[in-house]
Amino acid sequence: MELRHLRYFVAVATELNFSRAAEGLWIAQPALSKQIADLEREIGTPLLHRTKRVVQLTAAGEVFLDHARTILAASDQAKEDALRASRGETGRLSIGFFAAPMMYLLPELIRQFREASPEVAIHMREMTPDQQLVALESGEIDLAFTRPLPEGHPQVETKTLFSEPFFAVVPASHPLGSRSRVRLTDLSRESFVLLDRPAAPGLYDHVVAACLACDYSPHIVQTADLMATVLTLVAAGQGISIVPDGVRNLRREQVVFVPLSPAMKPIPLVMAWRKSAIAPPVTAFKKLVAESLPKLRGR
Repeated sequence: MELRHLRYFVAVATELNFSRAAEGLWIAQPALSKQIADLEREIGTPLLHRTKRVVQLTAAGEVFLDHARTILAASDQAKEDALRASRGETGRLSIGFFAAPMMYLLPELIRQFREASPEVAIHMREMTPDQQLVALESGEIDLAFTRPLPEGHPQVETKTLFSEPFFAVVPASHPLGSRSRVRLTDLSRESFVLLDRPAAPGLYDHVVAACLACDYSPHIVQTADLMATVLTLVAAGQGISIVPDGVRNLRREQVVFVPLSPAMKPIPLVMAWRKSAIAPPVTAFKKLVAESLPKLRGR
């Protein structure tokens, strides 16, 4: 028994006329009659009572008709669900991110993705770059918005979204806070507050290397595992810091962000994913991000 047998039977049972049913199915009437006869033979009982003028359902035919319609509806739904899944419109998507650069970008991306794929379950996890890498490789998350990865992770692919310039961030009462720009050398005698290196090794090394290039090693008095904590410590007068542009999204009270001149080399923000992550929701979200890149870079 095949689905076509069910479709043929439902058509005849609906029309109660072989000629009209055959016309609607775009097949010859003799072929339709043979298919119905084959179906009845396989089931083992007549489903239709036929005369030259009348076609009627038997008791068995009435029962079979209900089941046939249910099976066909389920088949059509299964096909539709499979197609929607292949387009990334259903399923699950887990995204790792850190808030500073993505605070004003990720919500809009999520909104657009939900409009296009409302039945995809999206899970958001705020994580440091090192946590994102571990979660990405273990399969806990599907996509990461993070910093450039260290070497030695061939199973992960990345795409650079944009690069962020650096700012010095100082307490609002600090003498450097009134300047329009500061040089990196102006910070040589300051106490520094930075993110923990294990939490953000790329950012930590980037800042330290920039200071070393100016012939001094930064005097790091405290580190923190969250950028919000770094800003709180700066606001409390515990030191100054050097942070990417996106950090300005987190806090403006009690601290001042001052551009650096000459500018430090910008630090990229990347989207990362496992090479084996081929689930349609992942592909669909990556496509959305790619289409949104001009706007992301503009912001």
